[in-house]
Amino acid sequence: MDDKERVLTLASASRMTGVEQKKLQLMIDDGKLEAVKTEGGNLLISESSLKLIVEESQILETSHNENALSEDVKKLLSQAAFFIERQESELKTYKERESKQISLLEGAEVHINKFLDQLNELQKQNISLSNENRDLLKTLMELKIKK
Repeated sequence: MDDKERVLTLASASRMTGVEQKKLQLMIDDGKLEAVKTEGGNLLISESSLKLIVEESQILETSHNENALSEDVKKLLSQAAFFIERQESELKTYKERESKQISLLEGAEVHINKFLDQLNELQKQNISLSNENRDLLKTLMELKIKK
């Protein structure tokens, strides 16, 4: 550290960078961060050394964020693929059910048409019987009048 270089206390460096004091202390102990100890036992960290560490951590953070984003995208794509597969499976099930229901309705239509034909035939027979009954009633009335 130069005599003219600006220095910060451990607490000030922590506030400035947002890095915990313990982590800064570990960096100093590991030799990654330049600092000097005062006679009173306080650590003074050079601002230039601190700037290098901050820049490195930002680069690492950016790289980590890109990897995290990539993982998030992969996770979302996986979820989307699963959702699409499930939707396709449900659609297939609905189409099968629809096909069965259409088949049942077509079968019911055949039975209904047969029933309607039978009703039509019964109506014709009823009309014929009604005409015969009228004729018989007419004949009976005529016989009664003749008596």
